[in-house]
Amino acid sequence: MSSSLPRRRLLHAALASPLLALPPAQAQPNRLQDLLDERVRLEGMGLAAAQVLEDGTLQLSAAGRSGVGEALLTPDRHRLEIGSITKPFIGLLLADAVLRGELKLDDPLEASLPEGLALRDSAGQPLRWVDVATHRSGLPRLPSNWEPANPLDPYADFGDPQMLAALRAFQPKRRRDEAFEYSNFGYGLMGWLLARRAQQPLGRLLDVRVLEPLGLGGPQGMSLRPAEGPAAVQGHDAQGKPTPAWTFDALAGAGALRASAAQLARFAQAMLGHPAHPLRDAAQLALQVHSALGPRPGMTMGLAWMRLQHAGRDIATHDGGTFGFSSSLWLDLTKRRAGLALANAQVVVTDLAGHLTDPAARLRDIAAERRAAEQALAQPAQTLSDEQLAALAGVYALNPQFKVTVRVEGQRVFGQATGQGEFELFAKSERQLFARVTPLEMHFDAGSPSAAFTLLQGGGKLRFVRESAP
Repeated sequence: MSSSLPRRRLLHAALASPLLALPPAQAQPNRLQDLLDERVRLEGMGLAAAQVLEDGTLQLSAAGRSGVGEALLTPDRHRLEIGSITKPFIGLLLADAVLRGELKLDDPLEASLPEGLALRDSAGQPLRWVDVATHRSGLPRLPSNWEPANPLDPYADFGDPQMLAALRAFQPKRRRDEAFEYSNFGYGLMGWLLARRAQQPLGRLLDVRVLEPLGLGGPQGMSLRPAEGPAAVQGHDAQGKPTPAWTFDALAGAGALRASAAQLARFAQAMLGHPAHPLRDAAQLALQVHSALGPRPGMTMGLAWMRLQHAGRDIATHDGGTFGFSSSLWLDLTKRRAGLALANAQVVVTDLAGHLTDPAARLRDIAAERRAAEQALAQPAQTLSDEQLAALAGVYALNPQFKVTVRVEGQRVFGQATGQGEFELFAKSERQLFARVTPLEMHFDAGSPSAAFTLLQGGGKLRFVRESAP
C-alpha cells in the first residue's frame, strides 16, 4: 500500500491532538462512503469511519486498503491502533471503580503505590486520582527515564522496573491543580495502578469491567495487543512508509488499545447512553466536568475527555495517534450524536470526525493544500549567516506532549516534530522559515536565541515556546 501513498509531511501530534473548535458551515455534505472514497483518492490511505445518529443507530463505512496484502479495509473486522483514545477507556475504568466503592476520585494515588512510595506535588500535597485523570497533576508528558531501545516502538521496553524507577525519580515542579499538562505517563500510571489494585493484568481488567459489559470483549474484541490474522492492519508514517506496530508494557493505559470503527462506535453509543447498559452511570461520571483547567481557554476536562461548547452544544472529544495510525472521536452530548474516523497512516482525520458529528463543520480542502504545497516548492530561499541560524535552533513546545526540534547542520536547517521524521526548512527572511514538503511557515520572535515561534499551517496559527538549546 505504501507505493500508492503520496509524499506528505504534516505536523501531526501523535497521542492526542484535540481540535479546539468546529469551523463554520459549508455546503451540503456528501454521503459517508463518498467522503471516504474522495479522501482516499486524494491521500491514498485506508480510512474507516462511523456516525452515531440521534436515535442511536450507526452508519459505518471504510475505504482504501488495510496494507496487509490486497485486503480492503473494513469498518467491522480490521482493528487499528487508536492511540490516546485509549485514555477515555481508562477514565471509564476509573469511574467504574469509584462507583463500586473501591476508591474515591480525591483519594491519593500513593495509597495504592508499592514499596511505600510517595507521590506529591511541589507544595507537598498528595497527587489524587482526579488530578491525574484530568491532566492537572504536574506529572510530565513522559517519564524522566523514558529511553526506548527501539524509537519506532517507543513504549515496548518500559515495564514495572522502569515505572518504579520513574516514580522514585519524580521531582514535582508545580502544584497539583496549577496547570493543564497532558501526560501519557499519568495515564500509563493510572492503568498500571488500577490493574495492581485488582491484582489482574490491565488487559484482563478492561475486558471484565469495560469491554465485555459493552459487548466489545472476547477473542475478536478490542485488545491492548497488536491485531493478528484477518484483523491485522499495517500502519504508515507521514511519508506513506510502513511502520512497526506499537507494543506496550507498563504504560499501556496511555495508548495501547486497538479497535475497529464498529467497536469504537459501539463505545461512543455507550457513552451517549444508546441503549441502556451496565456502565451507564460510570459513563456519566466520566463525562462530567472534573476540572476547569483544559488544554485551551474555554475548554474543561472530564475523566480523559476534553470538553468544549460549540454552537450551543456540549462536546466531548479525544484524538489519538501513533507513528502509523490516526484517530479522532467526537461526542455531541446535546444532540446525542457522535462521529469518528480511523486511518492507517499519520494523516489528519479530526476534521472528518467533527464533520460526521456535525455536518455543518468544515472539511479540509485537500486540493487547496496541494496547491499551496506546489507554491511552496517554487518559493525561493535566502542564505542566513551562522549567527542567524544559531539563533533559531532549539527545542520548542506547543504543549508538553508535542514539540518541534529545529536543528542546524552547516548552512542547512531541519525540523522534526514529535513522532515524525525530519524535514528540511528554508529561509524566507532572517526570522522566517518555510518548508517545501508541506505548506507551512515558522515565524520566530526576535532575540538570540529566539524565545518562540508561531507556526502558520492550513490557515491556523500555533505558538511554540523554546524549551532548550539543541
